[in-house]
Amino acid sequence: MGPQAGLDLAEKLITLTRTTRDQDHIPFVLFSLPGTVPDRTAFLLGQEDINPAYAIADQFEKMSTMGITVAVMACNTAHASPIFDVVMDLLRDRGVELRILHLVQETIAYIRQNYAQIQRVGILGTQGTYESRLYEQALEDVGLETVLPNPVIRENNVHAALYSPVFGIKACSDAISEEAANRIRAAICHLHERGAEAVILGCTELPLAVKESHIDGIPILDPALIIAEKLIRETYPDKLSSSD
Repeated sequence: MGPQAGLDLAEKLITLTRTTRDQDHIPFVLFSLPGTVPDRTAFLLGQEDINPAYAIADQFEKMSTMGITVAVMACNTAHASPIFDVVMDLLRDRGVELRILHLVQETIAYIRQNYAQIQRVGILGTQGTYESRLYEQALEDVGLETVLPNPVIRENNVHAALYSPVFGIKACSDAISEEAANRIRAAICHLHERGAEAVILGCTELPLAVKESHIDGIPILDPALIIAEKLIRETYPDKLSSSD
């Protein structure tokens, strides 16, 4: 959907795979047909009439015809219920047998397993992610508290860093601008000041601008990295490089 985010996820799959030669790498297919999928945030905000779920379901169905059995979307916002639930309903109606790992649920499970002491989690994401309470609801369901940026930071830091036609990640993903990176880091610091004990980069393009695993001493969680590891665990667990 955001093609650079898809490439980033593919690179993480490769990096996390234990190999000594080409033939050791796990087989995967990267579907990158962004022109067919309407903007997820625009749909959730009522600015786009066509639900992206239909185009997404079409792509999943094509995957299943290629023998793919496990898949994931490199887009957090697409996991919001008004989109994801429709995708799943469409696939069931079409009889498509494909296991889809849920990026948000797997991220929350990772936090619970690896950061049991953390209670307050900051979220950076698109306006659509905030509007749908995508991460808020998932965190609340397991008894964790969400820390959100104030409206000014959401618009001027996070949204602008993603969508600005001048310096935004979507416009300049081949070379992330210093302006976008600085705005995201400032938003992370803002969440830390609000009491966040960890921050989820809840848009798969945000890790393109922020590579650190910790900032100001708190974990910076990349859902794409988490789901890449999960994909390997669920398909070729003996090839996971971090399993030693």
